Amino acid sequence: MFIFAQKVSDNEQFLQTVLTLYFRLSKTYRFIIYWHLDCVINCKQTSYLIMDTKIVKKKSKLKIVLVGLTIIVAGSLFSLYFVKQKKTYNVSAEDIQMEEVTRGKFEDMLMLTAQTQSLNSSLVNVLEGGAIKEIFAEDGQILTKGQPIAQVYNPNTEFNYLNQETGIMQQISQMRSTLLELKNQEFAQDKELLQSQNDYNTALQSFNLQKRLYDAQIGKKTDYDISLQNLNYQKQRKLIVENGAFNEKKSRSSQISAVNSSISQMEKSLQILHSNKNNFLIMAPASGRLSSFNVSIGENLTTGQSIGKIDLMDGYKLVAKVDEYYINKLQNGIKGSLDNDSKQYSVIITKILPEVKDGQFSVELNFTDVKPQNLKIGMTFGVKMKLSADTQSVMVPKGNFYKDTNGKLIFVVKGNKAEKRNIVLGRENPLFYEVVSGLKSGETVITSDYSDIKKYEILEIKNNK
Repeated sequence: MFIFAQKVSDNEQFLQTVLTLYFRLSKTYRFIIYWHLDCVINCKQTSYLIMDTKIVKKKSKLKIVLVGLTIIVAGSLFSLYFVKQKKTYNVSAEDIQMEEVTRGKFEDMLMLTAQTQSLNSSLVNVLEGGAIKEIFAEDGQILTKGQPIAQVYNPNTEFNYLNQETGIMQQISQMRSTLLELKNQEFAQDKELLQSQNDYNTALQSFNLQKRLYDAQIGKKTDYDISLQNLNYQKQRKLIVENGAFNEKKSRSSQISAVNSSISQMEKSLQILHSNKNNFLIMAPASGRLSSFNVSIGENLTTGQSIGKIDLMDGYKLVAKVDEYYINKLQNGIKGSLDNDSKQYSVIITKILPEVKDGQFSVELNFTDVKPQNLKIGMTFGVKMKLSADTQSVMVPKGNFYKDTNGKLIFVVKGNKAEKRNIVLGRENPLFYEVVSGLKSGETVITSDYSDIKKYEILEIKNNK
């Protein structure tokens, strides 16, 4: 290398830069470059000894060759230097967290934070929208079925109810007038029927008398004929009145029945209307404890809105929020346990609510046998759910590296360096990831945040102590 430096002494400044970069490289790179240059020079000298005739090279040509070689070597040095700089990153040991990979019992379990709720409850819904006028109960109060909770005021709806009530009452009044008229017609018909019967009886008596007189040759034939004619007339009249009364009675009965039915329907509509007016009063749908009730006077409520619930106080269940990662891993019947007052209680998943909101879904759990004696609504418990049997596995402690790499890459520490490595992770629990491949027990890895280092291949770890 020194021979090379003497031959290009007219480029001392450039050569000094090249040599600076040369000595920054590792011993392996320096040996390779030195070996190549040495071969070039030795081959040149050997060629002079082999030739029979002495060949005199022009100094200018030799200089051009050597300068060209210098440029090539310098380019290689620069490339090696910057590639090395791109892949390597200096990091302080204080800025990273290192953990050891271990092998042991992996618990495939999930920790949940569950809250006690009433086993059964009934929603308190608004039947008629409006503004809250009065509040008669408060959250946590024990109520009986039908007990008032709040009063709603809606002037527009009340005005509509008043108009409907007036219209219904007018229709009922008109129908009752029609019914009265039909009754009067029936009375008049009965009166006419009675009159025709009486007239017929009178005519019959008169005829019988005139007939006896005429037969006894005491009465006149003229009186006899008149009484007979009157009897026939009253008889025909009676038949006509009876037939008319019979037909009219059938028709009138049908009309009266229809009118009575209409009046009955209108009266039911009026009762429903009066009942709807009572919908402005929100009442407890069942007996129990009022919960989730938080309204204020003047607050506007919409029809069908739920403003609370009545806990029926017939038992307790546990409700927990679960990360959506586990939505396909949980199912009804999975068992777990919780600790309370130094005692362990068994629970089981009874219902999964698959709707995901803010990255979480809900599950309901029930106690399988014995339940704590001091349970109250709103109490929270840490629940340990067993997803599968324990296995002997290689494990890496959990850390922020996962969110930046999705568990596919990790830096493995050796001495004061860390090298990126591809890995495959399997199951997880609150403390560890199960390692499927890529890591061995006893290795040290970086588990802290990778946002600043994931683009590098090698880390130079500096100890500031």
